Amino acid sequence: MEQTKSNNNFWLRMILHWVVYIGCFVSFAIISFGTKQAGYEWLGLLPIAFALSYSLVLAKSLKQELRIFNLVLTVMQFLRFVVMPMMLVYANYYGGRSPVALKPDSIEKAMLLMVYELAILSLTIFILDQRAKRKKPTPIQKPLTKRPQNGMYYLLFIVSIASLLAYPSVLHKIGFFMPGAGGSVENASLITALTGFIFMVAKQIFFLIVLWFCHQKYTKKGQYFYVWLAAIAVFVNIGIFMGTNRADIVITAVASVLIFRQLFPHFFKHLLLSVSLIIPAMLSVIAAFRKISSISDGGSKLIDYTDKLQVYLAGPYNVAMALETKHLFPEAGNFSVFLYNIFRPMIGIGSFISDWPIKYSSLYFNERYFFSDHMTQIIPMVGQGNLFFGFIFAPILGVAVICFAYFLHAKKLQSEQIEIYYILTLACARLGMMVGQNVTILVNDLSFNLSLFLIVYWLNKKIILTRQSHQKFVANRGDI
Repeated sequence: MEQTKSNNNFWLRMILHWVVYIGCFVSFAIISFGTKQAGYEWLGLLPIAFALSYSLVLAKSLKQELRIFNLVLTVMQFLRFVVMPMMLVYANYYGGRSPVALKPDSIEKAMLLMVYELAILSLTIFILDQRAKRKKPTPIQKPLTKRPQNGMYYLLFIVSIASLLAYPSVLHKIGFFMPGAGGSVENASLITALTGFIFMVAKQIFFLIVLWFCHQKYTKKGQYFYVWLAAIAVFVNIGIFMGTNRADIVITAVASVLIFRQLFPHFFKHLLLSVSLIIPAMLSVIAAFRKISSISDGGSKLIDYTDKLQVYLAGPYNVAMALETKHLFPEAGNFSVFLYNIFRPMIGIGSFISDWPIKYSSLYFNERYFFSDHMTQIIPMVGQGNLFFGFIFAPILGVAVICFAYFLHAKKLQSEQIEIYYILTLACARLGMMVGQNVTILVNDLSFNLSLFLIVYWLNKKIILTRQSHQKFVANRGDI
């Protein structure tokens, strides 16, 4: 059995390697023979850089230990450095949504910065992997043997439902396999957003309780009914979401499927296939609901998809835009702006500094983009790093994210608690999508999702500890 599993893993790795290397070769060939716009002469460096990074670092890192962070990051970088450049040339689309064209030397510098960033991030992963190998040659996830401690969780779930009834505006923003009528939470009030996030935390905790119940029942009775019930719980957990952020759905699906794999390993492949079919459908529905404007006015799907990749994967156009932002708005690199980017999106702290006369770096970025108050574009993380730390130290924010993700993964390996495994998997998958994000977005997501979840978890343990201590105190008092 173990030999068969080992052979399957070997062939899966070989197929993955061939897909990556063939993709890099095809991308480089299309770029080399295609017509490129001024400034894009170095575009062929991108697939070459990824091929080197993958062969020297990323593939070995995934073989050493399958971290969900590394897997998501590798997929995102493959799309960014291999698929997107190929589509730029094939679609002959090098522009963007800004009414003011970029300078060719800005685009050239942006591509060199992207290659440099990939090299630094790969070196960081290599160093952390070597350090982990010296400390523990074969890191293994401990079995999930500790059940959820129910007391406060049920109470939280009931309270959150009551909160929803008190704030019906939250209900409109919660969807079930399709977006709620209220749409995005970006313009929602703090009370609405906080209430909604508490509900989402309660939803996930309730999901874990159901999953653990099914696992225990299946272990004792061996009835497939409980496997089906657990699978339904996975789909419900994925299907209930708030707002219109597609990344939230993807990472919830990843975490839900992986925890199902921990508890029901023999049925994992069947569930994975079903989830892989339903997720694209959900993402398509959300995209249609958001009615994102077509850059080609519906004339070319290829150009529209290429434009989306530029935006969501921090393509050369958006990185170049960030470089020009630094020159146009030197004040955007002030240390006060950096601190504001870190603390303003944090739950709790952000409300105390919301009135400070400081702007996000994304506001400066969009001012360069549109020369108006139009706010739709995300400043790439490496562009944000360049604002504050300059070209040489621009990847430092990405390095910090990788170190934090490795820290969370190490904590996940040490935990036998189902709640900790789930929320840290969720956080690591989210951090793996750092490519097209920035530190402000990641801090906001982790602040609401990770912090709220861990606060509830900590409070619940404290309440149980207090209860046990009280019982022990009563028992000791009876012996006197």
